[in-house]
Amino acid sequence: MRTLAHPLPTSPWQPPLTMMPHAPDHAARATFKALLNCYMREVSSGVIPPSDRSAPMQIDFELTSSFTRLRVEVSYWSLTGPHDFGALQLYDLAGQAWRQATIGEVIPMLVTDCFARIPEATDDKMLELLRRVLNSYDQINKTSRDSAGPEANFLSAEQSLHFGHWLHPTPKSREGMTDLHQQAYAPEFGATFQLHYFAAHNSIVKTGSADGRSLHEILQDIPGLTLDVLNPDETLIPMHPLQADALRLRPLVKGLIKDGFLRDLGPAGDPFTATSSVRTVYAKDSSWMLKFSLPVQITNSHRINLFHELEAGVVMACLLDKLGPLPPKFRIINDPAYVTLSVPDQRETGFEVVLRDNPFMDGDGEGIVNVAALTTDPLPGQRSMLAGIVMDLSRRQNTLPSKTAKLWFAAYLDCALKPALALYDQFGIALEAHQQNSLLDVSAGLPSCYYFRDNQGYYIAESRLDKLAALTPSLRDTDALCFPEAEINQRFCYYLVVNQIFSVISRLGRDGFADESILISQLRDCLQEAAETVAGPAVSFIDFLLNTPELSAKANLLTRVHDVDELQAEDEKAIYVRLPNPLLQGAQHVPA
Repeated sequence: MRTLAHPLPTSPWQPPLTMMPHAPDHAARATFKALLNCYMREVSSGVIPPSDRSAPMQIDFELTSSFTRLRVEVSYWSLTGPHDFGALQLYDLAGQAWRQATIGEVIPMLVTDCFARIPEATDDKMLELLRRVLNSYDQINKTSRDSAGPEANFLSAEQSLHFGHWLHPTPKSREGMTDLHQQAYAPEFGATFQLHYFAAHNSIVKTGSADGRSLHEILQDIPGLTLDVLNPDETLIPMHPLQADALRLRPLVKGLIKDGFLRDLGPAGDPFTATSSVRTVYAKDSSWMLKFSLPVQITNSHRINLFHELEAGVVMACLLDKLGPLPPKFRIINDPAYVTLSVPDQRETGFEVVLRDNPFMDGDGEGIVNVAALTTDPLPGQRSMLAGIVMDLSRRQNTLPSKTAKLWFAAYLDCALKPALALYDQFGIALEAHQQNSLLDVSAGLPSCYYFRDNQGYYIAESRLDKLAALTPSLRDTDALCFPEAEINQRFCYYLVVNQIFSVISRLGRDGFADESILISQLRDCLQEAAETVAGPAVSFIDFLLNTPELSAKANLLTRVHDVDELQAEDEKAIYVRLPNPLLQGAQHVPA
């Protein structure tokens, strides 16, 4: 097997040379990078052809359904994340020679090859995936034009994810949003908008809150909103304007309005703006963020709030309050209240609204950034947010950037990894701590605090259910929260390590601050150190991370090929694949 020296940029503060300033070209490169990285993880890793060792690394892929071979130059090989690519070539069978290829002709070949490997594949699904790939390209092209680099504050980071999910074949696809909708409601455009409100008769309203406050009391905290439009027997329901447009077209809603159970009040209150999830909105003067259902399919799923998620948010807020102080440098942003309509034979009506605590009011969001924004590829001519933080810190401390990066990574593990392990070990609570759910306080340069968000993202070990249910009895009625430890090992591994921590390692490597293998060793040392202090469920979890030959990773390409909607699938499970575990000593991670 050919050994590989990891290519690094010539200096850690300059963007990679493959970044091109022309927006359509850059969007095409980003689209191809996303698709090919998923293809390599989930379908075929390719082979390294014989070549001069001094030449750039290349990988060949046999595209038998297109009767050709693809050769891709690799400009950066990552042990933990997506690779970067350069020139493309296709083998001309007629001329028995290689020729230069374009991204536009190669993308359909890759999509076709995915479906050619599945006996039950159909043309309509293949065209659906290709359409989503092109939709994602279109959104990247439009949102990344003339954009300034994000600032290190909550809202700027939330609205800076121009390239979307780091390992997804259609990272910015949003089926159901027109260009006008994007400009009005997509976070990358930064627009503000009023929420839409309905007044519902109390007989069809269902609410819940962790502290027993009524929805009427809670909504009084929304700025600019007056509640005197309500009748004594009515409850106010806020709604995203895009969802309100969809709801008004439904026969159920038309009937409720006609029968006097529902009134459409229209837009009201001070404006909100979208965060990175699109459907969660924020206003700096509001003590609540609100999470809505949307009539949009974003990446893998139609983005709807399921009723059990609403209940889980309240149950977990109650439980966490009774557990006492969380580990140091660690916070959880609760979803402690909800409202929806309750009508016969409809578990979800589309009116499901989650109310999330907002700890970032006014200036409290300075220095708070989500890990996805921190580690995403920079726009042309810019540097990544993490590179900017490391370089600024290096200058202030008068230290080498490579040393600063290791110090930064150690501080990050102190905030993001060690407390998460402690929470799981002590209470059996694991978190779906992927990049977008993970926020860091980097106001001082080095990470000083980690925040977790999302009521969809809890896994409670069945072995700890009795102990926790003694504190919060309603936990027994929330089946969707409890899992066997063996399954939690797989899920927790993917979200916390493969998705989140590996993205930081990959970014620091790609920006030229450290060889990824050094950071992997640093992570391994941290896990081995933690293994000496745990005595509960984290024992088997850490052993799994350090010793299993393969780690689980969500197969977003195969999930799309098989047209699986995670939220609608049984147990909300996506498709997973196994990847070589880079934490194993001496692991090899290049194609044969």
